[in-house]
Amino acid sequence: MQGSLVRMGPCGGSGGNIRETGMSDVNRIVQVILRHGNAMDTISVMYEWKGKEVWTDRWGGEGGKPSPFSLQQDEYLTSVHGHYGEFNGFVVVRSLTFASNLRSYGPYGKEDGVPFALHAGPGGKIIGFHARSGQFLDAIGTYVKMDN
Repeated sequence: MQGSLVRMGPCGGSGGNIRETGMSDVNRIVQVILRHGNAMDTISVMYEWKGKEVWTDRWGGEGGKPSPFSLQQDEYLTSVHGHYGEFNGFVVVRSLTFASNLRSYGPYGKEDGVPFALHAGPGGKIIGFHARSGQFLDAIGTYVKMDN
């Protein structure tokens, strides 16, 4: 992987377990599956890694409505924004919206609580995520590849 890698966030609550994906040799995000209702229940991500498509584990619980989206070969994420706040006694991610160089996906969940935004910035591409999760998606952050 050429260019520097910047870890941003996470934004959200402090509960749940740390979720990380080794970013070595990750080329891009291929697909994202979210489960949501009044909060973000789960995120799963398919990466292009060493020429293969590989899924993360499910980060979060089993509830909510599934909402998948796929990125085109020449498409990449440029920002993730949303809200976090109290839900069922936990501070969790309540909503997420993803923006790419071609379009926007979302909002997913309920836009309620403290707003946050993670922007890749000029020359940056979001190529991965890190998070905290338990029953819900407690917090989310990004890995940004910066072109040198």
